[in-house]
Amino acid sequence: MRKPIDAALLGALRCFATAARLLSFTRAADALSLTQSAISQQIRQLEKRLGYALFVRGHRSLTLTREGEMLLEGTQRAFDEIETTLVRIASTDEPVRVGCCPSFALHWLVSRLPDFHQHFERNPVQLNAEFTAVGMPDDDTTGVDVAIRHSVDDFPLTDVHALLLDEWLLPVATPTYLQRNPAAAKGRIDKSCVLLHDAAAWTGADASAEWRAWMTAVQPAAIRHVDGPHFNLASMAFSAALNHQGIAIARVSLLTNELRDGRLVPVVPVAVRSPASYWMISRSANSPAASVFNAWLLQECRQFARRRAVDIGKLGIARPADAML
Repeated sequence: MRKPIDAALLGALRCFATAARLLSFTRAADALSLTQSAISQQIRQLEKRLGYALFVRGHRSLTLTREGEMLLEGTQRAFDEIETTLVRIASTDEPVRVGCCPSFALHWLVSRLPDFHQHFERNPVQLNAEFTAVGMPDDDTTGVDVAIRHSVDDFPLTDVHALLLDEWLLPVATPTYLQRNPAAAKGRIDKSCVLLHDAAAWTGADASAEWRAWMTAVQPAAIRHVDGPHFNLASMAFSAALNHQGIAIARVSLLTNELRDGRLVPVVPVAVRSPASYWMISRSANSPAASVFNAWLLQECRQFARRRAVDIGKLGIARPADAML
């Protein structure tokens, strides 16, 4: 008979879940305010107790075994449920003021807010889609309780700064556009292609930053064709693509529905890790209601990241061998 869950096992499972989610013992140690050796020891003891390996340890890489993937899914779901229950009990009757980068708000967050309000009806969200003001740092939370930023900054993983999602870039167009453009239909980006740009992808980005990041990794020769219509909001570039006007450089997290139902299709089925990620920035002294929202949002993002990996696999989209969607 397997031993019952005790405090030591719970601690080891927390270390495992954090290391498995981040695929790094070092980053897990930072997130849990422990040493890397303590994380390694906890996981070795857990593997010994369970009787099977949870990680494949490479020279400079860490991947999950099949058993590790199964355990991550179960432990993360359990810890998420416990955390959500605790913050629900502690919540008070007050709104949560959230400032969010516009495209993430429009394509990701708004459709999920009904779930939050169903479970936390005492804490309505007041959502402001906002650009980071000129000259203002990305981690500013002026006027809001929680700020969601699309940023290249590598913020510290603390109670104030939390990494929500990484992002992946993929050239996409409608089937109708591909029918009109033989080069794009063959997966080739050339001067005949109309490239649609988010001219303000993140603070300090040049007008073609996302296209250049993808081209550098996949089709370097195409950089000379990087010109095209520019928009100051990714949503407008996506809308132009959906109206058959050209090829947009998609943020996969924002367009999973359009990719899944075929309204947009990969022009070249290779996703490249974006220089920017989505971060949640909180006030150092947060309200109970904001803490409720933070816990819910982190749980939603973790669950979404797991579903995103499945969707990308089903679509046959390739990515670098060491990449984890």
